[in-house]
Amino acid sequence: MTMRNTLVPYTEVFNGFRASPPGKLFCLHGSNVVFRLSLNVAARGLATGVPMTLIDGTNRFDVYYIAEFARRLADRQPPALRRSPEEFLRNIYISRAFTCFQMEAVITDRLPAFVQAQRSPVVVIFGLLDTFYDEQAPLHEVRAGLQRIIATLRRLKQHNIAVLLASLDIRPASDERKALFPTLAAAMDRVYTVATEEGNRLRIENGKRGTEN
Repeated sequence: MTMRNTLVPYTEVFNGFRASPPGKLFCLHGSNVVFRLSLNVAARGLATGVPMTLIDGTNRFDVYYIAEFARRLADRQPPALRRSPEEFLRNIYISRAFTCFQMEAVITDRLPAFVQAQRSPVVVIFGLLDTFYDEQAPLHEVRAGLQRIIATLRRLKQHNIAVLLASLDIRPASDERKALFPTLAAAMDRVYTVATEEGNRLRIENGKRGTEN
């Protein structure tokens, strides 16, 4: 694994996510900006007519951002090519999870069949681990659930689904749960830890993980 702390254009992240081969596992991790950046990825895909599935485990989806992106795009296009915000939103499928058990069920039980039925090649997941840090959830069940989720994400990649995770840099209360994010990150092809944003560039730790092939 290589690791560097550098300043890169955010388009490098987006282009890498959208490049061939289609199946990949990316993670944006750090400050609040990760959610807006992920929505930017989603909006760019929607602009090309690609259906997208979003699972929100932290109540961060901003429908107004997507609508505003659609309006700005329409202003730059000839009338014959313009797509309304409503057309954008019809191509995005949203599911919310409020507990770690709901998150696991959505990803492992429903997501694979759903993306196949809807022909949705892009999945964005907000706050996958947020509810897993809840101390009321038994640790052994949390660990087992995370392993099942990782196995499902890998199967999605094998079926040419691109998955983008967006999560805040959260410090769990217990040492045992601090290991959850490194476990998830180790399964990713790329992990971008976003520290600050400077103009149209991001100061990130750009990690290339060992699962990329």
